[in-house]
Amino acid sequence: MNLELDQDGLCLKPHQLLKVRRGIGHTLVCHSGFVWLTQYHDARDIVLGAGESFALDRSGLALVQALEQSAISIAPPVTRARAAAPAALRGPGAHALCCW
Repeated sequence: MNLELDQDGLCLKPHQLLKVRRGIGHTLVCHSGFVWLTQYHDARDIVLGAGESFALDRSGLALVQALEQSAISIAPPVTRARAAAPAALRGPGAHALCCW
C-alpha cells in the first residue's frame, strides 16, 4: 500500500479525497464523521459512519472521500498469527481521534 501514516490516523476535511493504491487486505476504519469509498472495478458505493469499517477487497485504486469532517485510520492486513493472538498482545486498538 502506498500510504504512510505518521500519526494514528488521518483527519479529512469535507470533500477531501484520499487515493489508496494497492490497499487490498487493509481495513479502513471511520472514527468520526462519514466517508464514501469505492474501489477499482467495483460497482459498490460504500458509506462508513463513525465506528464502522470496511476491508478493501480489490486490487488497484480505492477512493475515499470525506462527506463531512472525518477521522479515519487504515489498518494493515491481519495475519493468522496476529488474528490468533490475545487482544492484549496485538498492540493498541482503535481509539478516538480528534480532528477539531
